[in-house]
Amino acid sequence: MNSYRRLILGAGFLVMAGTWPARAATLSNTGYIVAPRLVSAGMAGVLAFVPAQAGAAYQWSITGGTLAGIARNAAVTFDAGTGSTVTLQCVVSLYGVQTTYTQAIPVQARLAAVASCYGPGLGADSLANTVVGGPSLNAASYRFQAKHASALKGIRVFFIWSLLKTGYQAGQGGTIQVDLEADDHTPAHHPSGVSLASVSYGNIIDQDNNYPELLFPYPATLKGGAFYHLVFTNVDPAPATNYISIDALYTDAATAPMQPSLTDAGFAVLVRSGKGPWQLRQNFTPILELDYADGGSQGNGCMEVWSTNPKTISGAALVRETFKVSGPGRPFTRIMARLQRTAGSGPLTLRLEEADGTLIEQGAVPAASVLEGVPSWVAVTFPLSTVLATGVSYHLVLSSPADTQYSAYPIRKGKDKGFSNSTLFPDGYAQYSTTAGASWAGWDMWGTPNLTDSDLQFMFVP
Repeated sequence: MNSYRRLILGAGFLVMAGTWPARAATLSNTGYIVAPRLVSAGMAGVLAFVPAQAGAAYQWSITGGTLAGIARNAAVTFDAGTGSTVTLQCVVSLYGVQTTYTQAIPVQARLAAVASCYGPGLGADSLANTVVGGPSLNAASYRFQAKHASALKGIRVFFIWSLLKTGYQAGQGGTIQVDLEADDHTPAHHPSGVSLASVSYGNIIDQDNNYPELLFPYPATLKGGAFYHLVFTNVDPAPATNYISIDALYTDAATAPMQPSLTDAGFAVLVRSGKGPWQLRQNFTPILELDYADGGSQGNGCMEVWSTNPKTISGAALVRETFKVSGPGRPFTRIMARLQRTAGSGPLTLRLEEADGTLIEQGAVPAASVLEGVPSWVAVTFPLSTVLATGVSYHLVLSSPADTQYSAYPIRKGKDKGFSNSTLFPDGYAQYSTTAGASWAGWDMWGTPNLTDSDLQFMFVP
């Protein structure tokens, strides 16, 4: 069920200075330094670490940025500069032997926030779990900005466990209490600690439902535009040995904004150990649906990332999103896509066409604007606004010369898991071709070909 690429942020997670969960090899790793694969210019408080060893001494240095705090721990935080690269170095001394590790991280200009878009508008590289309870007695918070002035009727989240792997759960998962709390109105935007509404979910593994709809017995009315928190606490009598995880989208990059279509403050994951301080999980995006009494919903219903099966864009190998516009016409002046360059120096072409192949717009992104080996957002901007017409079918086709290779992978939407259309992109799905467009197929995954439940990471921006 959960064999797709993910980070396991396990039960031993401690949110204290100098400690951090083990990460999968999806992150940048030269020697033993683990750090984000990409950072934004001027970004502060970015984490890097080497595995801690008993008796070892550590000495960090940095070029192209500034170290924050103590430079002699196994884990450090740093502030990125405004150049093209920040390079970390850690000298580890153990039993009289010194080993030097280095890590160069590309620095990208901050992305412009997108006020509205048509398309998924989300980027991710894997999933990551946060234990609720466990040996560290973790609590978690999903912070959100309410889009409706209405009572919050219920929520849908992603509980994750594995009976084959450790780190996700223990026992029967415990009993998770979800409290709706107001924001504390500080710059950090932490939970206030005062519950406005509450719902509990117990014996989670026995119920065998990863994506339950949890309804508040006594809903609270929210103010449109205000910040709130859903605080997850394990109230089992033995939470250290009877616990579960909640799952989120994860990006390998530490960029600002993390999702161009979302505000960093308005949709985020926080965690704390025991009664310790709340800390932001910088690279996390909640998998969460919020359902209101007025019939509206908001959130993110994308619940898998198919990065274990990328498709090449090169010569006759193409990828595209095929879609039919629902709702009102969609004006745009910019097309954005998230992918990586894997070889060569030719441009990436983004072509918007009608279903019969009629060209609507086309633009090219220079290879130098697409990071090699690091997924990132690219954009083509057009001088005049174009409207995607209601009821018309289109293709967004990505191509490149045969001497150059790009790579793309989609995110899967959870409509079959109960997530509503308002939390995902319902109008289309991702396809690929190896025949220069003579034939197309939906993504293949889990041994099943021609799937139609995933989207490229893209958006049309007004």
